[in-house]
Amino acid sequence: MLDMNRFSTRTSRMMRVGLALASFLILLALGGCFQPAPAERIVLIVVDTLRRDGLSCYGGSTPTPNIDALSEEGHIFPNAVASFHQTTMSMGAMFTGHTPSIESGQNDGTLEFNGRTWCGLARFADAKGEKGCIPLSIPTLPEFLREAGYWTIGIMSNPFMFQPAGFERGFDAWVEVGESPSGDGPRRILHFLASSESRTAEHVNAAVVQALSERAHDKIFLYVHYMDVHDYPFAGMSYSEAVAKMDRAVGELLQKLKEEDLYAGTVILFISDHGERFGEQHLVDGLPGHFGNPSFEEVLRVPLIISPRRFDDVSRLVRSQDVFQLIAGMAGVRPRVPRVLEPGELFLTEGSWRTYRKGRWKSFIRREDGRVFLVDLTEDPAERRDVADQNPSVVKEHRERTTILAQQLAARDAPASELSPEDRARLRSLGYLE
Repeated sequence: MLDMNRFSTRTSRMMRVGLALASFLILLALGGCFQPAPAERIVLIVVDTLRRDGLSCYGGSTPTPNIDALSEEGHIFPNAVASFHQTTMSMGAMFTGHTPSIESGQNDGTLEFNGRTWCGLARFADAKGEKGCIPLSIPTLPEFLREAGYWTIGIMSNPFMFQPAGFERGFDAWVEVGESPSGDGPRRILHFLASSESRTAEHVNAAVVQALSERAHDKIFLYVHYMDVHDYPFAGMSYSEAVAKMDRAVGELLQKLKEEDLYAGTVILFISDHGERFGEQHLVDGLPGHFGNPSFEEVLRVPLIISPRRFDDVSRLVRSQDVFQLIAGMAGVRPRVPRVLEPGELFLTEGSWRTYRKGRWKSFIRREDGRVFLVDLTEDPAERRDVADQNPSVVKEHRERTTILAQQLAARDAPASELSPEDRARLRSLGYLE
């Protein structure tokens, strides 16, 4: 005989479980609604050598109305920094999600700077004859995006990143804008000037227009790299004039996307690979331009604008390698990249220095004698006062941490390689060799 009391109790329990499960599923579904769906299109705009304060939306004196308009539609990230003061290092980080390093792991030395090492990823390389500076063992951002269904287009104007560096991997269309200079003496100068004239924003935007006309479909990842700000001395322009020219070029690019009905539904990231030094005086001497050694804030602080708005927290430190995860996440891809640095840490393994930054504290460790110089970025944003003696515990922490990081990031079996004639020409063309 059916026990109605037991039946009622069991039915009530089952209903409660069912309601709880239904509520969970509803909440899960609602929670998913608050997560942005994968972007229909992603456009990454990189302006080589652009300081953050070069833009008026970051407080700069040069009017940049097109970039300002983009920032008004999206987020301005106030704490974006380059992972290195040189293009292939920072872009290598952006394309792979890995921290760049030229540590050798031997006697506190560094690797020779050449086409095999100048992406800072030699620790992943095959020592036997592998070409390029992004090792084949590391999947690249465009490879992930292509697998996710995006038509990938790369418009490159920096000769450091031309084939066979490895940045081209994963692109359905890869266009190298400009010449690769060669030669010595007067020929070198002529080729150098010709190279800068052949990679201007006008040439870059023309290549974008052509590549877009040949796209297979409208779900695209477009990467555009401008060199005009980097090349301002060779073009007879002031830095401010080059920034204004870049702003106009970006405006033309965005207008082209609108004309092609590719703007709506597109996430646009605007960033630089590194900044530039204009003779600022600091607690120790450093190299001019963007040669670092050590890397002061003017070569590290970069603009980062993402439009439209997608994030709740834009105040966090965003390094070049973090942009890899940002873009992958926008595409609905979640690559697993082993983490070496903790969030909030920045570590640069430079030729003469190790530079480490965490929170308000930043240290410069000189390789030749191991001396640590420490600055408090909160009290001394201009980096003029050494406060190492007043903060021994911070110095100790930074020294110990950088020693660990240097070992973790070392390329102990990296292949030795002399600079090829092509490498030397590229270094000279961008001012890295005399």
